[in-house]
Formats: sequence, structure tokens, C-alpha cells
Amino acid sequence: MGGKRKRNANKVSAVNGQPTQKRPKRDEAITNGSEPKSLDLNLDKSPFADENTGENRKREAKIYELLGSLDTDERFAAADALVTGLLAGSEPALKRHLEKRLFRGLASSRNASRLGFSLVITEILRQLFGSPDLAKTKFAGLTFEKVLGVLVDATKTGGNVPGQEERDYYFGRLFGLQCFVEAKVLFADSIRWPKALDLLLEMAHKKVWIRSHCGWVIVECLPQMGQEGAEAALQKFSDMSLGKTAEGVGIWLRARSCYPSAKFPSKPWADPLSPGALPEVARVLKENVANDNGEDAAVAKLKQSNWTAQLHFVWDLILATLLESNTTGKKYVKDQVKLFWTTVIDDGLFSKNASDGQKFRGFMIFQKYIHGLASMDKSLVKELFTRNLMKCLINQAAKEDRYLHRAALKTLQSIEKAVETHPELLVPVLKELIGKFGLYDFDQRTASKTIESLLQWVTPANSKKVLRLLREPVLNLKDAPNDAEKLRQAYSDYVFKMTVQAKVSNADPNDADSKSALEIGIKELASCAYSTQGEFIPPLSEKARETFRSRLSSAFSKVTKQQSNTEYLCDAVRSVKPTAVVMSEEIEAECKRALKAMAKLLKSPKKSGDNSSNLSSGLALLYAATLLQLYDGVPDALIILQDLEACSEKTKSREAGASELLVDILLALVARQSPMMRQISEQVFEAFAPQISSEALQLLTEPLVAEENSRGFQALFDKNDEDAEMADAAESDSGSQSEDSDGDEISEIGSDVEFVTLNGADITADGDENEEQDEDDQDDDDEEEEPEDPNLAALDDALAKVLNSHRFDKDQEAESSDDGSDMSDSEMMALDEKLVEVFKHQVKNTKRKNEKKDAKETVVLLKHRVLDLLNIYVKQEASNDLSFSLLLPLLGLVRTTTAKPLANKAMNILNDFSKASKKNRNKDTRVDTEARFKMLVDIHEEASKDMSHAFGKAASTASLLVASSLWAADQENVDRINATYAKTFADCQKGTIKMQGAFFSDWVNWGMGHANNSNNSNNAGE
Repeated sequence: MGGKRKRNANKVSAVNGQPTQKRPKRDEAITNGSEPKSLDLNLDKSPFADENTGENRKREAKIYELLGSLDTDERFAAADALVTGLLAGSEPALKRHLEKRLFRGLASSRNASRLGFSLVITEILRQLFGSPDLAKTKFAGLTFEKVLGVLVDATKTGGNVPGQEERDYYFGRLFGLQCFVEAKVLFADSIRWPKALDLLLEMAHKKVWIRSHCGWVIVECLPQMGQEGAEAALQKFSDMSLGKTAEGVGIWLRARSCYPSAKFPSKPWADPLSPGALPEVARVLKENVANDNGEDAAVAKLKQSNWTAQLHFVWDLILATLLESNTTGKKYVKDQVKLFWTTVIDDGLFSKNASDGQKFRGFMIFQKYIHGLASMDKSLVKELFTRNLMKCLINQAAKEDRYLHRAALKTLQSIEKAVETHPELLVPVLKELIGKFGLYDFDQRTASKTIESLLQWVTPANSKKVLRLLREPVLNLKDAPNDAEKLRQAYSDYVFKMTVQAKVSNADPNDADSKSALEIGIKELASCAYSTQGEFIPPLSEKARETFRSRLSSAFSKVTKQQSNTEYLCDAVRSVKPTAVVMSEEIEAECKRALKAMAKLLKSPKKSGDNSSNLSSGLALLYAATLLQLYDGVPDALIILQDLEACSEKTKSREAGASELLVDILLALVARQSPMMRQISEQVFEAFAPQISSEALQLLTEPLVAEENSRGFQALFDKNDEDAEMADAAESDSGSQSEDSDGDEISEIGSDVEFVTLNGADITADGDENEEQDEDDQDDDDEEEEPEDPNLAALDDALAKVLNSHRFDKDQEAESSDDGSDMSDSEMMALDEKLVEVFKHQVKNTKRKNEKKDAKETVVLLKHRVLDLLNIYVKQEASNDLSFSLLLPLLGLVRTTTAKPLANKAMNILNDFSKASKKNRNKDTRVDTEARFKMLVDIHEEASKDMSHAFGKAASTASLLVASSLWAADQENVDRINATYAKTFADCQKGTIKMQGAFFSDWVNWGMGHANNSNNSNNAGE
């Protein structure tokens, strides 16, 4: 597929991008590794001498050196000096430069020589044969034939020259002829253009690699040559058997565009895009004329150019022709585009026997045409998604090892870019990708995110059309029941992506059909999750409904971050008819009451503009989320609904205890491993934070002191499991014998039972942050042998005693157990009973271990969620006196927790509290001085309970936070602050307590900081 596309070197290759030389980087060629020199661009513009001797040689050498520079300014300055000096000089001087330097320089591949030399030659030709016509007045000896002959002689190849040198000469001639075209002097006289055309056709016939460049020069000349000249040029082109080439197609199309009424040769075609000519054009553009069976079949076939990653200019001309014909009628243009694309591209470049290079070219043409057609007539874009192209695109994009994988991915990106630029293309493009020639699960089959990316451009104007387009293919699947689950899962993913990532969400209030993607997406997810819908054949399975419920929960957690979305979410829950959920009459009645209460709360924000409106929205969102939990069958959802009702009534009447009840509800919700409940709880808590009471805050911090084991789990969740209290006590005595009521868990274990490992890998306690990952559990074959599991060792010992045997690796330690006799039947039965007891005991121990592990993870998870809420509180209510009551619980958590991520999060909250308090500190804030000093003493006492560095840092932060608040309230408090620190320091010196030295150094730094601020203030006052 070649390297990177090279930049166009000049106008000859402006369309097809075919390079004429490889240009080095700017700082490579001139400097040759040395520092770049600043050159004087004030060049001498005096007339050049007839002979190149002495100082003239140095002057010309400098100018020609700059003329080939990669720097544009240097090149222009040299060209200006050269043109001025030559035109002001004599004819011999100009002739000498044309013969010896300028035309010969076109064959040089040094830096930008061709560009610089072409610039000078073009201007000289314009002055000689253009409007000044200096060839008749001043330079009479330099006729057109003479100058053209100089070009031919300077670029003539002779003898056995190397291939690269031959290419340089041919490109030099091509650039020279291009100079005549740019100077617009070829059509001032009827004899000039035929001579130039003969040279171009000769090169095109001899060298296939330069044919496209020669063809483009002719295309550029067509508007200048007039109708008769165009007819003659095309006839000559046809006579040389160059008509059935890509260049021929392009020249015919350009000529027909410039001169619609002209009579062009009927061979090889009058109109390349006519239905009768398209099959032949397809073979030509496929560069496969070997199968030509027309009248020209006997003509010797021309050599075809080597494969290139750059598109031929003919494709631009075809696109321009198709767009120009758009004025004749939409139906005609649509039929023409469809016929052309199917015949030339789909059945040609993407046919079954097409090469990889041809398919690659097809992908590039698709990328160009999708943007070109979209800018003119968006209804034509759908004609590009044909059968063979889509099949190739899907296959090549599916796996990285496919030869055209990168080209296919770039094609998919071009589709995304086209829809991004023209959002109106979303519906037709989406229909083609998942429709007739595409695949419904397009993203899964292509391992891409194309559909997902396109769905972000859903607008309120087309949201209903998009949802209908996504929904219809998965309604009736009776002919493909095996694919129903897969396709409906893809549907749920599409609706979810459309819901959460739509760029435009504001609907037009004046348009009844204008609905935001969020609104209709949430309703669709909720309806499929909980309602019975007869449109789906076969009906939605329970597995499919679980998928929709999961997507709905994820959508809730993502869109609740914006309060403006609350109404959409609640409306979606209100619109759901849970006909697919079996509920008792009591639950149905409770649901009706909850929906009614939610509707009232949604109206209240519109009546008030203070913080109570945010709280009402939050409570309504809690109702919505809890109703979904009730539909999902969560056990305590009904109780939470009843508590919410009581909380709403207390909040409305401003009764005491509302905040405590709400905190209790939030604790019940955040304990679940649900991102939706976490996000909603945090949003409600943020709205409720200013109204929270000290009792509610104390209730919120109670889980922080709970033990991170089964006892703590029982205390937090009121579990009455008899084994909960025994679990921790049994940790150190897991091998002891135990016979209790759990014996019926295993009825019988035979000798043919297969046992697998029961110790699973640890999971993270905080699923969102992976904070509890244990790095020691990673398996690595290159590591040292891990220590033996004590539970497995105990099992081995028990089996050894029962079987009177041992493991293979303990042969040397064991005594011989061979007594020379076999076991009797009764002994076998007794052995079997003993084995049952051994395995029963092992399974029970493993179960207890897993229960303990789950209990710890649940407690740690709840503490993480509580810290998230506390973090919101200290940032928002840093100036509230109640915030300081959180310091001791946070310090206690840092000291007692066994989960390092939990301790780190608590320390971060202390730091955030300190920063927020510093910003919101106000001298007018009233402080209970005695209570605050008691808190300072308690913090010092807490700090002495642990000598770890991290805990000492946290305790110092909390202590200085209290000290700073006392200082801000009254600077006279500094004496008591220092006395408190001094007493603690004295106790530490006496050995009564142990403290980190940083605790006191932080105090000293804090004091010196305030001292410096006071001194600066005093100096400023003086």
C-alpha cells in the first residue's frame, strides 16, 4: 500500500499527487549538518553579461544556488533577480542562460530546483511570447520554435543512461511544457499547441509512469484551446490508441464539460459515463484491458502503470461530472451515480477477482466520494454502500492481520467524519451499515466503534427516526430465533450509547416530533426492561430484560450528573408500565403512591428557586431509582420507598429528624454495588448537605468505626447469622474438629468426586477504583515457589492419617505403610465414612473463609461510599462548624483500617478539608472556643495512639486545621494553642506518649508562618 502520500510538487501533479522528485527536509540539504547561514537576499539585478567569466560566474552561481533552495523566500528572491537581469540584458545572454542553465536545470532533482527554474522560465516565456511580445521587439532571434527546440535538446536522453537519469530528463521536459502552459502562450499561434501536444503524446506513449502527468497537462489546456482545438486534440489522442486509458477517460470528460456541443470522436466512446460505455470504462479504470473484446481488441495493448497508493486525477473529474449533472434532475443523477458506482466500483474494483491494490483504490475512492457527494446532494451518499464494497469492508476491518485492515479502518473513520460534518447523513448512513448489505451487529463484527461513534450525532429532529431504524430489525426474529439474544443485546447497547452520548439534547418546543435522544432512549430502555411488548417476536427473554435493566442502570448513573436530566429520568420511570414484573397488591399500591409523590416533587422545583428545589429534584430521583430497584426485586426496596415517603413529608413540613432519615436511606443505597445508586446518592446528599444535622452527621460516620470483619458486617447490616460471631474466632483454629447443624450440607461424597481449588482470587472492595487489588495474588511462573496454603496442608495431613499414606514429595520423611495385606470390605466402608468427614470439614472451612472475605469487602466498600459522601460535605460545608466533628472519626479510620486505599482516601479528605477551610475562613464566623480546644486535645490524644508516619501526618493536618480555625476566630487563642502543643510535647519528652517528630515540626512551621504574616502586616501599616 506504499508509504505516506507525498505533497504535490507543482501544478503538473496538483490533482493526482504523482511526485516528480523526492525532496529532502528543509534543514538537511542546504546545511549538510552545519548551522544554517543567514544569506543576503539583496541580490544584484543588473543585466547579465554575454560571457560567463570572472565575477559574473560567481554572481550567477550564487543566484542559481538560491534558485534551487527549499526556502521559498530565497527562491523568489533569486527568481526576481534572474528574470530582471536577463530581460534587461542582451539576446545572447538570455539565449546562453536558456540553453546552458534554465532548461537543463529542469532535469535536476536537487532540492527544489524544478520549482525555482520553472518559475523563471514561465515568466520569461510570458514576456517573450505573451502580451509584451519581446520576441518580436528585443529578442528577435528567440522564436517559439527555437525556444521549444532548446527545451527538447536540453532534455533529450541519449545512449545507455541509468533509469533515474532517464526519469529526470523526462520530468524535465514535462516541467518545461508545463511552463509553456502556465505562461498561456501556446494558443496565440495555431502552430504552437500541436507541437507541444505531439511532445506530450510521445512521452505518454513511451513511458507509462509519466502518462498521467502528460494527461493532466492536456486537461489544463482544454479550456484555453477552444472547441476546434479540443476536437483535434481528442482525435489525435484517440489515433494513438490512448483513448482507452484512465487519462483518456479524464480528458473526454473534461472536454465534454468545457464544450458540450462539440463533436468528439465516437471511438473509444462519445460519453464515458453513458450506460453503454460504463462496462468498458470499468475495465479501463480497473487497469485490466486484457479482457477487451470490442473493436479495438486487435490493437496492441498499452502497458499499464505500476500500482500506486495515490488516486488518479480521473476520479476527481468523474466526481465533478456527476455533481455538474445534478442540475438536470435528481432522479437522473441518482440513476447515473448508482449505475456508475455499481458497474465501475462495486463490480470492478471490489469484484471477487479484484486484487488487493484495486480494492485499496476502491476504499480511497469511497473516502473521496462520500465527502464530495455529501457536500452537494446528501441523498446520493447511500448509493455508495453497495454489496461487494460492504462485504470487503466488513471482512477487512474484522481482524488486524487482514492485508487491507488499516485501509478499512480509515474508510470507517471517513464515514464518521462525513456524518460529523453533515449530521443529516446519520439516518441514511446508519440504515446502510445495519441494513441490506450491512450487519446489525456491525460494531461487534468489525471490532470497531463505528455505530457507537455515529450515534453521538443523534439530534432531537432525527431521534425518533434513529430509534425506529434501530428497533425494527430486532422486532420480528421468528426466522432467526438463534440470533435473537445477540441482536437484542446489540440493540440495548445502541440505545444506551444513543442515550448517554448524544451531542445535541435540547428539543425544539415548537416541534411535537422533536424529542431528545436522552428522553426517548431512557424510555425505551425502561420499557424493554419492565414492560411486556407484543411487537417482539419471539418475546423478550428474561436474559434480554436483564441486559436492558443493566443498560438502564448504567444510563441512569451517567446522565444523573446533570441536574437538568432529572425530569427526563423521572418521566421515563413514570411512563413505564411494569407488566413484565409480578407484584402483589400491596406493592402495586405502594408504587402508585411513590409515583404520585415523585410527580409532586417534580413540580416543586418549578415553584421555587432556592436550594430546596435541588433537594426536591434529588428526592424525586431517589423515588425513580428505588422504583426501578423494586421492579428488579431488591428485598428492601419497599422499605426504602416507605422511608422516602416519610422523609418527604418531614422535609416538606420541616420536622426534625428528616436529615437522619435521609442519611439512613442513603446508607442503605450506597451499600449496594451499583454505580447508579452511588451517583444518585451523592447528588441527593450534595443538595441536602446544608440542611444536615449533627445527629445525621454522626449517623453517617458510624460505619467508619465498624470492624472490617464478620462482626462489623453483622453490626452494620443486622444479620442474625449464628456463624457470624464464630467466623473470626475460628480464623486461627481452622483445622479443629467441628460437628454441628451444618452437617447436612454434604450428604455423601464418593470416591469418584472431582475436587477443584476453592480459594478464589481476591476482588476489589471498591469496584470503581480497584483500590483493594492485592498484588501478591498475581501468578507468575518465573517467581519463586509460593508458600503452601495452610488449608490445603491441613487437608493433606487429614487424608494422610485416614489413608495411612503420604504425598510423593515426602517419601523420605514417611515410614513404610506396606503391611502386605489388602483392606476388607468393612475397612473400606469405614474408610469411606472417614473421607466424607474430612471433606465435609474442608468444605465448611472454605465456606467460612469465603463468608469472612465477603463480609470484609462489604464493610470496606460501605466505608468507601461513606467517605465519598463526607468528601462532598467538607468541600461544600467547610465553613460549617459541624464539619470539624468529622476530624476524629476520619483519624480513627486512618488508624484502625486494614485497607490502605481506605486510609489514603480518608487522608485526602482531611487535606481537602484543610484547603477548603482556608479559602472559606472568615473572622466573623462564630466558634465554640471551649469545644474546639477540647477537640484539639482529643486529636493530640488520638495522635499518640499510632507511630506510623502516614497517621502522624494526618493527625498533624487535623490538629493544625483546628488550630487555624481558633487563630482565625481570635488571635489571642494562640497562647492556649501553643500550651496544648507544649503539654503534648512535654508528655512525649517524658516518655508518657510516643509521637512522630513531624507532628511538632509542622506546628513550629505553622507558627512561624503566622509570625511572618503578622510582621509583614505591621510593616505595611507603618
